Amino acid sequence: MIRSQSNPDIPSFESLFDLEEIQEIQDSFAAATRVASIITDAKGRPITTPSNFCRLCRDIIRKTEKGLFNCMQSDRIMGRYHEQGPVVQPCLSGGLWDAGVSIHVGGKHVANWLLGQVRTPDMDMEQMKQYAHTIGADPDEFAEALEEVKVMPLDQFKNIAKTLFLIVNRLSDQAFLAIDNARLFEGMKEELEKRIKLEEEQRRMEARLRQSQKMEAVGTLAGGIAHDFNNILFPIIGFSEMILEDLPEDSPLRESMKSVLSGAFRARDLVQQILMFSRETEQEVHPLKIQLILKEVLKLAKATLPSTIKIISHIPDKIGLVMADPTQVHQVAMNLITNAFHAMEETGGELRVGLSEIEVKKEDVHDLGIEPGFYVCLKIADTGSGMDEQTRKRIFEPYFTTKIRGKGTGLGLALVHGIVKKLEGEIGVKTEVGQGSEFSIYLPRIISTIEDPPVKAVGAMPASRNEHILVVDDEDAVLNMLDRSLSRMGCRVTCQNSSVKALELFKSNPKHFNLVITDLIMPDLTGDKLITGIKKIRPEIPVILCSGFNEIILNQKAPGTKPDKILMKPVTKNDLAEALVMLLGS
Repeated sequence: MIRSQSNPDIPSFESLFDLEEIQEIQDSFAAATRVASIITDAKGRPITTPSNFCRLCRDIIRKTEKGLFNCMQSDRIMGRYHEQGPVVQPCLSGGLWDAGVSIHVGGKHVANWLLGQVRTPDMDMEQMKQYAHTIGADPDEFAEALEEVKVMPLDQFKNIAKTLFLIVNRLSDQAFLAIDNARLFEGMKEELEKRIKLEEEQRRMEARLRQSQKMEAVGTLAGGIAHDFNNILFPIIGFSEMILEDLPEDSPLRESMKSVLSGAFRARDLVQQILMFSRETEQEVHPLKIQLILKEVLKLAKATLPSTIKIISHIPDKIGLVMADPTQVHQVAMNLITNAFHAMEETGGELRVGLSEIEVKKEDVHDLGIEPGFYVCLKIADTGSGMDEQTRKRIFEPYFTTKIRGKGTGLGLALVHGIVKKLEGEIGVKTEVGQGSEFSIYLPRIISTIEDPPVKAVGAMPASRNEHILVVDDEDAVLNMLDRSLSRMGCRVTCQNSSVKALELFKSNPKHFNLVITDLIMPDLTGDKLITGIKKIRPEIPVILCSGFNEIILNQKAPGTKPDKILMKPVTKNDLAEALVMLLGS
């Protein structure tokens, strides 16, 4: 047997060999040689059952504390590696002869095969009997058992030990060869797995590239929609704020106007949500009470769903907070409720919305796929058509939809899934064809006393101003609203729906204006080019760019001279007033 550098990767003796087969070999060897035999681990602990052990060793010496200690010390010494042959020596327990062969596989000491005990014909029996007093054994019983010990010439015992040495070496070589073959196979297996992983990674990268291209197209489309939609919302918000300012405090219309403003702000936030999804920008999250958003969503749902669909809700007030953006939560709830409606549109049914707190324990982690802890759980269930398993597996894929043309884009559940994951939550689905569907949203509950911020109230009328402002926009409704809003602040306003005429007007009298407000996308001359033209004439004049695009798209579309301030449409009266204070002073 070749001794190599110790290899910690070599497994234990029990893992290398069939213990039943080894026991059979050990028993046969003991019967053939008429000497005791046992295999222990490297520390001297038995692995096999002793074969042919004499009564003196088994029942007397090893039954005493000192005798057992001496036996184990002797076993460890005999198990030490010896390259030329076995270790043969008198046992520390009285002087009977023992032999030992260490079993090394790949240089690692995995076990000892021990032989004994025998006495030679010339052994001093009286000296042996004295050992009984040393270890505290019964002298008479010791003497009787000593007479039963196998008598064997020392040379014969050494030859038996050498035979065992050869057997052990062969076993070790076979075990090491098996390990080498296993390693070779494992190496081939790992190489194959690496190749498979590389191919899978390549497929995933190709899928991500296709997805990225899709999302790029969605982002471009969403940017255009956002621009047009925000231009529509801009005058709605502006005129609603002005009406709310003019209404007396006791007017019954104030609450209605606040609802109009709240809806307009929600629509504005939903546009930003679409842009966030398509461009993967981050939303601002803060401690939030989900129940407040759900009640608002259910009010809207009750007003729009047909009477054939019964809404059953259980939304307790005392539910903990989560870290989320209210628009995101609104989007999640609206998407799931809309899907439930489509599933029950033809037959009617029940829509169940529930909110609860749950504790996920360690034993539940595997089923839910989330970490242990406390969660707020939103469940939205319907009694509609349900889904088969193949459909359920694909529902979170972008652009996958089972709805007819005009009823869905395939982005709703993908958006829901993306929002939940970004909030470090999980979404579960239970569904069966003809039995309806249940979506469960788990969001981590937080410990906080911060309440969900109310809808931002319209501020007091800013101090009267006297600046002359040039406003440029190709939407007449936006021009009209900005004219009235700025005039109410005391400003003198000149409006132009043509950017070309606006630049000519500015050239004719550049000192006539204190500030310019312009849109970005306009025919003939875009807003960024208008800003460049104005700044060439009068570099110090402050310019505000109002746009319906988000800032990422805005930077792509307006690479020229930068404005002094960017306001994202739809702009509130307070945002406009703050911008004027920043650029012109109070």
